[in-house]
Amino acid sequence: MNKLVIFLYIDALNSSFITHKNTPFLLNLTNKYFYKKLENVPGYSFAIQSCLLSGKYPEETNLWMPYYYDPKRSPLLFKMLKKAGDSLPLKKILPINYLLLHATRKFFLKKGVHANNIPFGILDRIAIYPYYYMSEIPFFGKLKRLMIEKNETILTYLGPPKIRSNFYHSLLEHLNTSKYEKQVVMVYDDALDGLGHRFGPNSDQYISYVRSLDRVLMVLYKKLRIISGDQFTFIVFTDHGQCERKHTLDIISELDKKALEFGHDYISFVDATIALFWVKNEHIKEKLLDILRETQMGVILNEQLKKKYHILFNDRRYGEIIFVLKPGNIFYPNFFSPFSAMKGLHGYLPETDVQKALILSNKGFSPHVTHIKDIKDLLLDVSS
Repeated sequence: MNKLVIFLYIDALNSSFITHKNTPFLLNLTNKYFYKKLENVPGYSFAIQSCLLSGKYPEETNLWMPYYYDPKRSPLLFKMLKKAGDSLPLKKILPINYLLLHATRKFFLKKGVHANNIPFGILDRIAIYPYYYMSEIPFFGKLKRLMIEKNETILTYLGPPKIRSNFYHSLLEHLNTSKYEKQVVMVYDDALDGLGHRFGPNSDQYISYVRSLDRVLMVLYKKLRIISGDQFTFIVFTDHGQCERKHTLDIISELDKKALEFGHDYISFVDATIALFWVKNEHIKEKLLDILRETQMGVILNEQLKKKYHILFNDRRYGEIIFVLKPGNIFYPNFFSPFSAMKGLHGYLPETDVQKALILSNKGFSPHVTHIKDIKDLLLDVSS
C-alpha cells in the first residue's frame, strides 16, 4: 500500500489568522482533526529549522544563529574586505558599506546568510555557516538518510532556493511523476514571511495571501484525496507568526552616546530583534548592561533564561550578552539593512504569541508533540 505524507511548511502564518473569514479550510481542519501550538526557541527560521530537523535543542547542536563570533573561521573574503575597509573614507556611511559588501559577497560567497550591513571594522571576527536554507542544513540530509534506513521512506524537499513560486503546482507535478511507494514531501513556502516583513501582518498584501493560500490548500487537499483516497497524511506547519512594528532602537548610537565605542569597547551583531554583544572587559560589560536595561525595550538573557530557552552554549560564539527585544520593537539600522525598518517582525522570546509554532493535520498525533524539536520524531512516526 502506498503511504504519502505531505508536510506543508508555511513560514510566518499567524495563528490568529486561522479564522472563518480568512482561512475557512484550515479552520475546518483544526475543528475536525488536530491543531496544536508548539513551544519554540528564541531566534529565527535558521534556529527553528535546525531544531526541527535534528530533534535537538540549539545548545545541543551549536546551531542557533547563522552567524557567530570566530575570528579563525571568518571567511577570507571578510578578512580582505576588513583590510580594504580600513582605508575607505566612506566606510561609516551605511548605504556605501551595504552596497560594497553586498556586491562582493554576492560574487564570491554563494551560500550563507546575507548580512550585508556588518561594519567593515569587525568583519574579520564574524563567521557564518555555509548554509542557510532548510534543505542545505546538514540535519536535512541526516533525516533523509534516517527515513530510508528506518522506514524505507523517501524524503523530498520542494522550496527555496530552487523553487520560489508555484509551490503547490510543483508538488502535484512531483506526485504525478513519482514512483515511490512511501514518501514524505516537504513543501516550504516563505512568501508570506516576505510579505509580512515588507508590508506588515495586518496589511492587505499579507491578508490577501493568507486567504488565497487557504483556497489553494483546499483545492490541493481535494486533489490529494482523488490521488490517494484517505491514505495520506496532510500536515500544515508554521514556525512562527509576525507582529506589527511599533518602535525602533538604534542600539549602536545609544551606546555611542554613553561613550561606548563600537569595535573598541565592544563588538555586536545586531539582527532585527536580537543583538549579540562581546565586550572588552567586565567594567564595560556592566556599563553596557546598565544601558540596555535603561532602554526598557528588551530582555537581557541571564544564565537562568539561557538554560530555560536551551541556548546555554559552552563557548561565547553567540555573545557574552544576548539582548532580545520586546514584541513590536526592532533594531534599526541593523546588520541586514540600513535603508528601511521592516514592518512585520518575529524572533522574540518563545512565550510571545507570535513566536509560537503551530501544527494542524487531518490525522491525530501523540500528545507528547509539544515542542518544535518533536517534529523530527513525528515525521518518522507518520512515515513508518
